[in-house]
Amino acid sequence: MGATTDHALGRNLKYFTKKETAAGGSYGTDSQESLAGADAAKVLNSSMEFTVTRNDRMDSRTSRSVLERITGKQEISWSCESYLLPAGSTTAPDIDPLIEAAFGGSFGGSVAKTYNLSSSNALPTCRIARTANGVFREDLFGAYVEEFGLSLSGGEPPTMTFSGGAFNYALTGTGTCASSGVSATELPLLSGEGVNFMVGSVIDVDGDETIVKSKSAADTLTVKSGTYANNDPVIPSTYTETTAGSPLNGITGSLTLNSVSLPITALDVTITNNIKALSDEAFEKGTSDFVSGFRSVSGSVSVRARKDFIKSLAQRYVQTSATADPSFTTVPIVVTIGATTGFKVVVTMSTCELDFGSIDVPESDEAILNIPFTALGSSGDDEITLAWNQA
Repeated sequence: MGATTDHALGRNLKYFTKKETAAGGSYGTDSQESLAGADAAKVLNSSMEFTVTRNDRMDSRTSRSVLERITGKQEISWSCESYLLPAGSTTAPDIDPLIEAAFGGSFGGSVAKTYNLSSSNALPTCRIARTANGVFREDLFGAYVEEFGLSLSGGEPPTMTFSGGAFNYALTGTGTCASSGVSATELPLLSGEGVNFMVGSVIDVDGDETIVKSKSAADTLTVKSGTYANNDPVIPSTYTETTAGSPLNGITGSLTLNSVSLPITALDVTITNNIKALSDEAFEKGTSDFVSGFRSVSGSVSVRARKDFIKSLAQRYVQTSATADPSFTTVPIVVTIGATTGFKVVVTMSTCELDFGSIDVPESDEAILNIPFTALGSSGDDEITLAWNQA
């Protein structure tokens, strides 16, 4: 915080996410999806971006100046990064709603405590919020995961990344109720403070949480019915975090490619859901729904160019004669992260086709084999499984 005025600090960020009961979280209504301390998830970094297109009016006029603009569609994007934080036993990780939104399958599935992919178009959507020092709060409604990534590098802690879009957004600042006119559903604020709140803002009015549903005037908030008083402070609502789990390290675990154990230097896996946001409809201010296209699961492994590992790269392309067609054999890749029973995370891609990558030969250091791959479905929806809390 600043010496005289509160500042938002990244080290004090609180992040909350929850799977929505209905896509869009009943944004801006009395039934708006709520959050609580148990919905907290620890993140390394996060971003939320809200933009609204403003088009210049371009019909004929005597002045060369732009005199007016026309409102277009709103667009919302977001991302976050988290450690792998298994909580043990049958407990889902804190960031479970985002993993479910990425995979389309819940924590459980055909194998206990395992995330499985789904061909259903009903991918879960999430409510997401972040707050910092009571200075601001950002809320997302109908957030969907377009891309999920898992990354390992040397001895660094393994991390997950998530990114996507959302249906609606609310930014919340601070204010104070006016000295008169406050009612059960109307909060007149001090002059000029109405801009600090948007439809969907979740606010704390002297200890009572409520939802901004609209504005009856520039500085008067229409809120969910409650008990409020003149001169009450209005701040972004936040919650006491309840989280579990400790980060897995990057020095215990294993990777096997085609049943051969490899001491890898790096691994990256990405699930891309190829979601098409329905944001081109007339009379809709932004995204109202989405459809999912073909999913892709791809990644890369890098290992040192040891002579017994060359076959791990060479088997991507086997040709028996100059005129024969080459064969492209699929191989399994299994990654185990962690060593403690009940807290391991196991990533299984049973049918991977190795793609074409380079051998990186630096000036004097050891050469590195870069092995990109594409995970295929052997029978559908089994390109990758992510199993938590394993023995």
